[in-house]
Amino acid sequence: MDRLLVLFGGDSPEREVSLRSGAAVASALRRSGYETLTADISYAYETGGPTPPSEADFKGSPKDLPSIIDRGKPSVVLPIFHGGYGEDGTIQSFLELWEVPYASPPPFACYLSMDKYRFKRLLIAEGIPTPPFTVIERTDPLPDPNLLTERLRRSVGFPCVLKPYNQGSTIGSSVVGQEDPDALMPAVLEALRYADVLIVEKKIVGSEVTVGVLGRGANARPLPAVQIVPRTPFFDYRTKYTPALAEHKVPPDLPTEVIDRSVETAVRVHRLLGCRAVTRTDIMCDHQGQIYVLELNAIPGMTEVSLVPEMARLAGLGFEGLLQALIEEALEVGREQKERVYK
Repeated sequence: MDRLLVLFGGDSPEREVSLRSGAAVASALRRSGYETLTADISYAYETGGPTPPSEADFKGSPKDLPSIIDRGKPSVVLPIFHGGYGEDGTIQSFLELWEVPYASPPPFACYLSMDKYRFKRLLIAEGIPTPPFTVIERTDPLPDPNLLTERLRRSVGFPCVLKPYNQGSTIGSSVVGQEDPDALMPAVLEALRYADVLIVEKKIVGSEVTVGVLGRGANARPLPAVQIVPRTPFFDYRTKYTPALAEHKVPPDLPTEVIDRSVETAVRVHRLLGCRAVTRTDIMCDHQGQIYVLELNAIPGMTEVSLVPEMARLAGLGFEGLLQALIEEALEVGREQKERVYK
């Protein structure tokens, strides 16, 4: 049987969630009978900085990956990072160079999904609806709060969402509900803590639906759509990863036509970016039935409260069956790549 290596940790603000996701994946693989190794990757192991504890077979910085892979000799690597170099295509590029099969979308798809600015520009170019937005850069001189409020009122309107362009799990994100200069500037500064560019996006009032997509190309298929109903004012980091703070409705309490359009759009976005493995696309549906794509998650959460494992259970795959599909696809892609290079 194939030996597997699960990579997790990283150095993004989502490190803790990655540790939980990676542990859940490793446990499921071992239940399926796979010889499974784990590696906690963080620059803290190089610099001597503080690192949240984890139980892993290997621990090291990203620079130690060649040694870890050489020692572990995995048939497939499962990168279970959230945010940072683990989800933006950097680790995937390394694995491609080393010709190690991996269960994740390819590097460029990961990069595009993490860069919200370029992702939204691509959606617009393809005629896929996404909320109106504008950009504020750290290098821009911050205007008078009243002038900034007026600019946003004209460009996106209120309420609006401010978020770093390259973070997930709503890290650094805020909602400004009305034209309030006193609330706007703290939200801008909070987002700029995490990135040099922030997206200011019109907040769509309505229902949030998320759709998982499994596979690649013409074989990519949707998992069941789930409606998210947060029990807090904002579906933020705490709400996402705390049990009982959000209700999941399956099927969504929406017209069938809206659900079908959301599912079709999620599959279209997955294919547009050239994704494989499993992704999750978040969509807002307004009260008129119009849908808006918010983002695509290239490595969605795999914790006990995460949506993709729930979708896999609803689809009849189960968590173990989902992971089995990812492994088989990774091996197939690896064989195809070697045939193209060495034939």
